[in-house]
Amino acid sequence: MQMVKRIIGGFFLFILLLWLLAPKQELYYLLEKSLKKNHIIISNERLKDTWIGVKIDHADIYVEGAKVATNRELNFIFLFLYAKLSIEGLEMDDSLQSVAPKKIDNFTATYSILNPLKIILKGRGSVGEIDGTVALKERKIKILFPKPKDLSTIKKFLRRDAKKGWYYEKTY
Repeated sequence: MQMVKRIIGGFFLFILLLWLLAPKQELYYLLEKSLKKNHIIISNERLKDTWIGVKIDHADIYVEGAKVATNRELNFIFLFLYAKLSIEGLEMDDSLQSVAPKKIDNFTATYSILNPLKIILKGRGSVGEIDGTVALKERKIKILFPKPKDLSTIKKFLRRDAKKGWYYEKTY
């Protein structure tokens, strides 16, 4: 019985060390490669490999060759049963400020095995607070604005409900 405990403990220790010491930057490069297929390029970034993810500082985001936004800090945390993307200080380019929020102070997208069919979205920016979900099975994005501030730039994309307030809903 002692031998079985040692084998199982050693196996889990090996998996844990393998994960902690793995080059997580390669996962970021894989993401960057898949974004490039959709003509989205992240450049001028500084990567830092952390114990449980990747930290990206001062990135410029381009879509179809045009600069869309500048990001101060982006963190990817990926564990075996949990993944989280945190964005801090995303500022839109001046040319897009008439159709997009001017600034997003913080934004998080969280995926957990406890709720495997949904990604939870939370954030705060120039439009106010953001709460939303991405339903993976239904292929639907729903973003609520419970405490809106300045929705004038994105109001044409939103709907109003008496109970929910302003919200954005889209299938993909």
